[in-house]
Amino acid sequence: MQYPLRLYSLVGLFGILTLGLIAFVGPQLWIPSITWQFVVAALVLIIAIALSDLLGVDLPMSRLRITVSVSSALCFSAALTFGPLLGTVIALAGSLVEDVIDRREPIKLAVNSINCALSTFLGGWVYVSLADITLTPITTLQNFAATLLAAGAFGIVQSVLLSVILSQAGGTSPWYILTASARGLLVELLALPALGTLYPVLARENPLALVLMIIPLLGPYFAFRNYRQLHHETRATFELLADLLDRRDPYTSEHSQRVAHLVEMILKQFPDLPYEEFEAILSAARIHDLGKIATTDFVLSKPGRLTDEEFAVIKRHPVEGSEILRRLTPYRQIVQIVRHHHERWDGRGYPDGLAGEQIPFGSRVIAVADTYDAMTSDRAYRPAMTHEQAMAEIRRCAGAQFDPAVVVAFERAIAAEVPARHPVPSVLDIASSE
Repeated sequence: MQYPLRLYSLVGLFGILTLGLIAFVGPQLWIPSITWQFVVAALVLIIAIALSDLLGVDLPMSRLRITVSVSSALCFSAALTFGPLLGTVIALAGSLVEDVIDRREPIKLAVNSINCALSTFLGGWVYVSLADITLTPITTLQNFAATLLAAGAFGIVQSVLLSVILSQAGGTSPWYILTASARGLLVELLALPALGTLYPVLARENPLALVLMIIPLLGPYFAFRNYRQLHHETRATFELLADLLDRRDPYTSEHSQRVAHLVEMILKQFPDLPYEEFEAILSAARIHDLGKIATTDFVLSKPGRLTDEEFAVIKRHPVEGSEILRRLTPYRQIVQIVRHHHERWDGRGYPDGLAGEQIPFGSRVIAVADTYDAMTSDRAYRPAMTHEQAMAEIRRCAGAQFDPAVVVAFERAIAAEVPARHPVPSVLDIASSE
């Protein structure tokens, strides 16, 4: 994969600063005596770090790979047990195992190594500067407070460093990356003080007892693996159901996929949108017509104008879809988005006649994308509009049917997707160009 030159420059700068800091400051800080107990404890910790990285679980997010594991807590343990310098060497040795096994690209290996080394070293530096190193981290209140401060320094350095570097790779803001990884970061920060204080205590009692540290790693692994599997299977099932519903009518085949693509384009025009809301809206767009499962084929594919009774049936699908999703925990956050994607800015939509900002933002975005795709697709009762005709209609309805800000964002998104010097293709062409 090709990365921007500024990313390599940034990683090189952080690498030089990290090596310089460890080389010049590390030897001046506390270094424990090397004994057979030290060697055993170090080997066990290296194995535990490698194992926890290999058992890391990806959180179910569509745009980023965010992995949850307790390896950070074990790296923090290395700093508290063996001091900043040797602890960093041990943590780095353990973390490199997964990178080598997975054959990571050199740039990714460098980023992981810098992140591990800098956060471990600074966390250990804070601890040895404030704590009584002849005692364990939980012996005195002073040592415990030093542990908490060191854990905070470790977590902040790790999160900020990764956010800055990954933002350059992904062309987004560091804040976006930071919020995207908040759930994984929370898990790791909660584990830092707990495992960080346990390891030095066990190391002083009996290095072989450190094998017990590996057992707690299995609990988070299986819990997050089951959570990811359940989320993935649920999402895949509903997306497949949405696709099957689209196929009931040859005129709307792949409609939900195209709408989701357009929605993502629009959302990218709102850089301050929280990550969680971005993901929720995108998920809702993919299955926004799920409620049509309760609509008969006769009504869905009727070639002529619908009667009032038939249109009343069609108007039920947002409610039906939201009621299905309400029963599933992973989708409860998008229930209102799906229910209100046919509301109008002027309050004349359905099912609840909401108006303006009473309508969920995600519903307002889906409304524009849904209408555009409907207008630019062939239907049994009319041919597809051209892009220009559809955009003119959407502009005309801004402030009446649609949120004007979303319409402006949609125009910007289309312009950004296709260079202005080329004619704008249909949305089907845009979606298939990915």
